[in-house]
Amino acid sequence: MTSPLNSTLKNITLWLTRPAGQAKNLSKLLEARGAKVFHFPLMKIEALPQDKALEKKIKKLSQYDMAFFISTNAAQIAMELIETYLASFPKDVEYFSPGVTTARVLQSHGLKVAYPEKAMSTEALLILPEIRAIIQKKSKKKKRAVIFRGIGGRELLANSLRAKGVDVDYVELYKRVLPDYKESYLQDILKTKKPDGIVFSSAEAIHNFTVLFEKIYSGYKEIPVFVSSPRLVNIVTKIGFESVSLLEAADDKSVAAGVVKPNG
Repeated sequence: MTSPLNSTLKNITLWLTRPAGQAKNLSKLLEARGAKVFHFPLMKIEALPQDKALEKKIKKLSQYDMAFFISTNAAQIAMELIETYLASFPKDVEYFSPGVTTARVLQSHGLKVAYPEKAMSTEALLILPEIRAIIQKKSKKKKRAVIFRGIGGRELLANSLRAKGVDVDYVELYKRVLPDYKESYLQDILKTKKPDGIVFSSAEAIHNFTVLFEKIYSGYKEIPVFVSSPRLVNIVTKIGFESVSLLEAADDKSVAAGVVKPNG
């Protein structure tokens, strides 16, 4: 459940776990509410080599009816590749993202993007009327979709589209890596920047946090955590975190407004 908004986060230390370079604006918004923010990336994004196979996939973009960009990382890398290998963005392709933050990356390149404006998730994305309209549009050819993403991840989007008769291809652009933190560093930040709350932005970040801390900090499940989707609520609840708050959405303003002072 989401707790009522507290106007101040004074003297509260919050850990943000997004990849490096992706928490600057959120940090400023939380600091404006009085929080002490510590950016502790729990995922490192490494772009995959730009080989001939990847180039070939990018050049096939115009053959698809729908293009999905699963994350800001996928959108940023894909935009660079598309602008490198294509003279322009195909006009007959409909572009989709699971939320406003990723949509803004695409929009900054002049693309019209459909995305769920409230619940930012794959589940919400799948029920967009724009997707239904494309699938229901009569055509002699089978509908085709391409999903830009990192290696691995959920299969819900692809499986759901395939169940509706759509041919789906993946273009995998990056891999997620656990940052190399030494145990001495982890012990130090627990002492000097002990968190009063942690904002988790992905299932991978949650998993990596437990990998890093479960053997060196027995009280990690007592730290209040903030997540932006019911799926992440289920994950942290199953792990055993005792205080879980569901944020309204994953964009910076929603996260900054939704984080509350523990026991406040």
